[in-house]
Amino acid sequence: MKIRILLADDHPMIRAGFKSMLDKSERFEIVGEAGNGKELIEVAGELNPEIILVDISMPVMSGLDVLEELSIRVPGVRLIVLTMHEEREYILQALKSGAAGYLLKNIERFELERAIITVYEGGKYFSPVVTNILAEAVSKPETNDVSEVTPREKEVLELVARGNSTKQIADLLGISVRTVESHRINMLKKMKVNNSAELIKKAIELKILS
Repeated sequence: MKIRILLADDHPMIRAGFKSMLDKSERFEIVGEAGNGKELIEVAGELNPEIILVDISMPVMSGLDVLEELSIRVPGVRLIVLTMHEEREYILQALKSGAAGYLLKNIERFELERAIITVYEGGKYFSPVVTNILAEAVSKPETNDVSEVTPREKEVLELVARGNSTKQIADLLGISVRTVESHRINMLKKMKVNNSAELIKKAIELKILS
């Protein structure tokens, strides 16, 4: 029986590249694709894949928000982040949000295949660079301070609380989607929470938001 895979990335050429790579193996079946976070949630519920390969930087809903949502809506699916982001904050937040694997897009085909099979069988798999970053995170944990929330982070937080998507926030503030995601992740770390709902709740409790 083939492993059913759903590909999610906002760049059609990247999806095509990984689809072509995985089609070379008889172990896998690409059951669908998604170009943004909202679309991914919709098709995941319809197609019931066993593995989802998801990028972090996607329009409408970011990959991190999608991970949290998928863990609730499609509880049996195994999630692997496939991205170019190798920053510690992205990696740690992805794991907190339910990812069982974290791979960088320069991955070779044999390693991608091994990662998918490992995660499908119930394990976890990380690119070597990611493994080193995680090891450093364990040996040198960061200290966080709510008082360090910056004015820009507060602006982002207020827009998140109003229900704006990452792309909408980026357009409103004139910054990149990646910058918005970085601000959001920094606030999650500083307030020691795992998702946007907890972030907003704690910000209200601490009177950062009214």
